[in-house]
Amino acid sequence: MAKKRVKKTKKSVRKGKSSILKSTNIKKKTGLIWKNLVLFVILFVVSLVLYSASGSDLYRDLFFVLSIFFGFIGLAFFIALLVYIFLKYLK
Repeated sequence: MAKKRVKKTKKSVRKGKSSILKSTNIKKKTGLIWKNLVLFVILFVVSLVLYSASGSDLYRDLFFVLSIFFGFIGLAFFIALLVYIFLKYLK
């Protein structure tokens, strides 16, 4: 009767690598959130300045809607940044 071969499983060191990947992943996402937050805050300020400087009613309405749009997106990125900072300090 032939003996069956049993494959030995190698223990992997995935726990250490996954924690390193998660920390670098959080840093990348935080940097991405910062860049987008700064971009939309700048666009918000520019649209507000153009809103106050424009003379025509059509341009005033357009820049007003754009400033509201960019303001809400900037606020969303600010909330996302606060969530990531909160999660980072909870660990």
